[in-house]
Amino acid sequence: MLGIELRHHSYAHYRNPEGTWVMLGLSRANEGKSILIRKPATSTFVAIFASVIFMFNAPYFWAIIIPELIRVMQCLDVGAYTHAALILRNQLQICHNVATQLANGDFASLEIWSRHLSFGTRVKGVLMAVVCDISVIIPTLNEEKYLPECLKSLARQSQKERAEIIVIDGGSSDRTVEIAKEYADNVLMQPAFPVGASRNLGAKHAAGEILAFIDADTMACDDWLAVIGRTFDSDSAAVGMTGPTLPFEGTYLDRLAYRVATGWAQRLSLRLGRPHVAGFNCAYRKAAFWNAGGFDEDRVLSEDVMLSLRMRHQGRILFNPDMVAHTSLRRIKKYGYPYLTTYYAINAAMMLLFNRTLGYPQVR
Repeated sequence: MLGIELRHHSYAHYRNPEGTWVMLGLSRANEGKSILIRKPATSTFVAIFASVIFMFNAPYFWAIIIPELIRVMQCLDVGAYTHAALILRNQLQICHNVATQLANGDFASLEIWSRHLSFGTRVKGVLMAVVCDISVIIPTLNEEKYLPECLKSLARQSQKERAEIIVIDGGSSDRTVEIAKEYADNVLMQPAFPVGASRNLGAKHAAGEILAFIDADTMACDDWLAVIGRTFDSDSAAVGMTGPTLPFEGTYLDRLAYRVATGWAQRLSLRLGRPHVAGFNCAYRKAAFWNAGGFDEDRVLSEDVMLSLRMRHQGRILFNPDMVAHTSLRRIKKYGYPYLTTYYAINAAMMLLFNRTLGYPQVR
């Protein structure tokens, strides 16, 4: 407690904590009055001490600080200075708000002591905060046969892009969920969800600014994430991208058919301004994705094509020949090319004429 004592009519003296007397000028209205100012010095020291304890014991403190330090170190790139300044300003605002709460004695809404989290959970929280720029979303349903290879392909990427893996399971009765938990950062379970709704659910839980979509029976090439990251970094006007998808089995004719369908045909659709982007190998900026409404949740076929047609109004959709994925031929093996070609042609006609689509031929 600090005291101020009137020594003269127009001046007051107070003694600061260092023991020095300081003269203060007073107005005529306060002459002859005794003034005592109480400063909550004890509360200030308590607030500072509590702030230090809070910061070093809060479970997600390091998950916030470490990635921001990394981002600051990346500011050697001239274009990143503005971004770094915004990040630092946001972090300073958070610290200021916490310090204000503590100084005002509002301890009830703050968790000073650490919650009982396992070491693995703490480490995972730190790593996820650091490495997440791209969120890879994989819908599954009884995919124990193919899912391990899909997830392994993402784990062995040549360049460790900042990415997370989200698996959305539609109610599998096999070991799909168990396998997903071995590799994925987040496994969501939503039985009986169509594929579009499952992808949207994954996008809602995604931390990355880029949403990359791949199917469980599809494997990414070793540079898949690196190509996605470089493409979006080099073209700020791009809101989406895709690439060729080839079979990882079959004959030369199978590879030719897929090269025509997912390579040449997709390029032609983009040049004509009518993009037909397949959902098993594509990526979108998250903001543009939601502005376009995400995937149609009431369709089980061509929901990916309908999204790409809406995404063209958000910006450019690019085709990168290096964004290669390899998929299975399970539908071809079961139904054959003539049946599937006719089926998809009828579906396209119904989509154009009646805005309706057929059901999806399920194969597991």
